[in-house]
Amino acid sequence: MTTTYRHSAAFNDLAALLTGQLFLPQDADYEPVRQLWNGKVKTQPAARCSADTARVAQCLTVQDVIHTIRWTRSHNLPLSVRGAGHEIFGRSLIENGVVIDLSQMRAVTVDPDTRTAQIQAGATASDLIEAAQQYGLATATGTISSVGMTGLTLGGSYGPLNGAYGLAADNLLSAQVVTADGQLITANAEENADLLWGLRGGGGNFGVVVSLEFRLHPLTTVLSGLLLYPLEQVREVLHRFNEFIATAPDELTIRSGFLQTPDGQTMLFLSPTYCGSIEAGEQAIAPLRTFGTVLVDQMQPISYYELIHSQDAYTPKGRHGYLQTRSLQGLQTETIEALIEQGLPLPSPFSAINIHHFHGAASRVGVSETAFALRQDHLMVELIAAWEPQDDEQRYIQWVQHISQALAPYAFKLPCTHNSA
Repeated sequence: MTTTYRHSAAFNDLAALLTGQLFLPQDADYEPVRQLWNGKVKTQPAARCSADTARVAQCLTVQDVIHTIRWTRSHNLPLSVRGAGHEIFGRSLIENGVVIDLSQMRAVTVDPDTRTAQIQAGATASDLIEAAQQYGLATATGTISSVGMTGLTLGGSYGPLNGAYGLAADNLLSAQVVTADGQLITANAEENADLLWGLRGGGGNFGVVVSLEFRLHPLTTVLSGLLLYPLEQVREVLHRFNEFIATAPDELTIRSGFLQTPDGQTMLFLSPTYCGSIEAGEQAIAPLRTFGTVLVDQMQPISYYELIHSQDAYTPKGRHGYLQTRSLQGLQTETIEALIEQGLPLPSPFSAINIHHFHGAASRVGVSETAFALRQDHLMVELIAAWEPQDDEQRYIQWVQHISQALAPYAFKLPCTHNSA
């Protein structure tokens, strides 16, 4: 049946139902629409439903989603959902099925009086923060501007504001979801509260989320940037860093890890973000400058919007990538040695090891309050391999896998969605 529908006129009926467009594999503009951020993904869905909101009211956009779900069920075709397109393993596409593409549903409405924001499901972190900053507000996001807020929220989210404001999932107040039978429901503290619990970090399998409401916080400027240290001082700097974060204030969240400079050198970095007065921030980060020889110091006051865009050059669309993550209680001698022996030097200018700092407000949320279960202070090690299409991908994939295996004995024994091949 699947093969028949791939080439039949049945999709014309679906196209007629939509305000948006329907793209089929034979269409000239199909490939650019199909492509995810990770160019490595090659899955070919039979059709992609692109809910184009540029010409319709939001209720019509939701109706596009409802029509697609009901039509797909009636034709016994598999269905997947794409947000902003950053799912690295391509699980937002489905072979010989229909993809509900929400990437054009990006409207954001901010209410400065209630300090809340309503977003459509395709809105990115950049979309939300750009709208919120006009009122001196922000909320927790990931580290990359182009990542969709819906996907990162459903997964929890690690980012620069975790210590101060918790996860994006912790700031989720309500959601509108279209269920598998095509019904639109609302999930909030009073209505379908169990669904809201699951949406806060429990993944994307509860239905098609079409809108989210977030709590916002007063924030105009942060103190952030990069401190770079030579590899010769990795052990000393990371040991002192591990001791320092045990008492770090909520306002200070520090991403650390390894990157490659433009001249090809692999260096250790600390990337603090302080939410508060610049003077207090300078005092808070001052000890970091004593951990070793700071070769580059780029700390400065910037807007949160500028901060999440500071990684844009490292994450262009179409580059091939692979990653795994491991969550550690801290950086002990054994884990530091594993990172050094298996991870250094980095295999390409685009690859990196990011160590995300989870503490403060994010750690104080009760384990049973959301579906995101790991609520104690920890470090999440993100092993990112990235390469150009012509390169040997196995070399990069094996680099990630070897580090991940070396860290496994010291990691929390929790399932991780980024550890699948």
